[in-house]
Amino acid sequence: MTNETKTNLKTLPVLSIDAWGNPEDGYEWNEWFNVGTIDLDLDAENREIIQAMVNAGYLTPKGLDVAEVEDDGYNLVIIDKETREPAFAIEYGPTI
Repeated sequence: MTNETKTNLKTLPVLSIDAWGNPEDGYEWNEWFNVGTIDLDLDAENREIIQAMVNAGYLTPKGLDVAEVEDDGYNLVIIDKETREPAFAIEYGPTI
């Protein structure tokens, strides 16, 4: 995140996702597990979200190149760019 003051900073749950499926047909969440929290500005750009996940230890620095964010209307889902498999979700739904 940038050094400017963030006005929409929230502490949000981070979920680890166990998904079934494949790149051709898509993935469905089978199970998910609360693995911690992250302080995140809900107005952050996708790259800032990935960087926050790296800074918090959920992703390795390689995540900056191989992960992207999809918003499903309740979670910010961290997915693999190539396979589209979900790995983590940042649950914001109840906070809005």
